[in-house]
Amino acid sequence: MKSYRTETSIHMVGQAWQIRIMLKQWMKETEPRAPLSAILGREAALRRTDAVSR
Repeated sequence: MKSYRTETSIHMVGQAWQIRIMLKQWMKETEPRAPLSAILGREAALRRTDAVSR
């Protein structure tokens, strides 16, 4: 499965069961009722932190 993330979107390419597993993992890492925009913001912040630490 491949996923492409930007600051405003996520594109996942793969089988439906693979995408469901990825979404369930993200739900475990955040609040189960968190909106997708909150997950995107969190992912963008993590990427910025990784880029700064390199």
